This record gives sequence, C-alpha cells and structure tokens, in this order.
Amino acid sequence: MGHAGLSREDFIILFSVKYINMKRGFSIIVTILCVVSFNHLFAQEVINAPNLPVDPDSQKILYRAVVEENGDPGYLYNKAMEWFNYYYLNPTSIFSIQDRVNGKIEGAGRMPIYYFDQQGNRMNAGLIVYTIRLEFKENRYRYTLTDFNLKGASRYPIEKWLNTQDPAYNPQWNNYLYQVDTTMQRLTSTLIEKMKPVEVKTDEW
Repeated sequence: MGHAGLSREDFIILFSVKYINMKRGFSIIVTILCVVSFNHLFAQEVINAPNLPVDPDSQKILYRAVVEENGDPGYLYNKAMEWFNYYYLNPTSIFSIQDRVNGKIEGAGRMPIYYFDQQGNRMNAGLIVYTIRLEFKENRYRYTLTDFNLKGASRYPIEKWLNTQDPAYNPQWNNYLYQVDTTMQRLTSTLIEKMKPVEVKTDEW
C-alpha cells in the first residue's frame, strides 16, 4: 500500500529520491532520473504561485471539464478504465466507486511533492491526496479533480498555501502548488488523449 494511488511517473521520481538519499556521500549517477523528463517542475528557486482553478462556492482547488467524445456511457466507462490502468501504478487501490451502470468512477489519487536542501539534494516533502471523479453520458464525459490535502495525521487542505497573508506563509509553498498544477495538467492531458478512439489503419495496397 506504500505506493497506492501514485501515477507511474510519480513512482519513478519517488523511488529515485529515496535511492539518492540512501547513497548520499557517493558520486553516483542514478540513471532512473533520466526516465523522467519533467525535472524542471522542481526547480530550486522559488517561483510565483500558479493560477490554480478555485471553485467560487467551495473555495477548493477544482479541475473540472466536460469533454465531448463519441460513445455511449458504457463504452466511455471502459475507455476510462483503460486509462486508469495506463496512468496509475496500482489503479485497484484508488477506487471507491466503480459504477458502470450509472456511469461513474471515483477514487483517491496521490502524488509526491519535493524541495531541495542546501546541498541541492531533492528531498521528499510529503504526499498530496486528491479526489478523482469521472462521470459518463452519451457522447461526453466529465472529469473532476478536487479535495487536495497534504497527507498527515490530520487533514491539511493545500488551499492554505494560497494564502500569502498567513503568518506561517513560506515561499516554498509556491513550488508545491506548481508541482500540483503541472501534475494535474499532465493527468488531464493523458486522460483526454487516451479517451479518444483508437484509429484502425486499413491495409490498403
């Protein structure tokens, strides 16, 4: 269960960070880092906070869109399940709802966040837990990503990081928010791509 809810790419990064920390003091090049092409997400310098989508009613971070795609709800449900198996390392650990009849999938995903220490080592800063929900109707589906919390003994909504007037405000929070935003953009882009029908090439000669 230690890696439940992680995407495949997030698992690679998390493993590489743990591996490097075990080998500190040695000049070792960890080739696994080369697999991940988005190292720029975790730049050491503090960046400006991204413009995350916030629901005006709940004041929660909310990624939501309705996507037009040909197919009945059952077909779209099956396509979504294929995407879950593609994107997440252990998709069965995510689901809380799998309802093909009513066209709904819901679960809890996780993603790691990082910071750099004074020696420039990438360090694990914790796990973000979020709700992912997919709903299906004729020729369209809706995705929802919300309820982002820093995993811990008590609930810690990451919307607190948006408050620059907080006495405990840390500029590092901007980096964490950037990591969340970029990961969610990657998630939704792969979802939309995988939900498209597979083109069947005919053998014309």
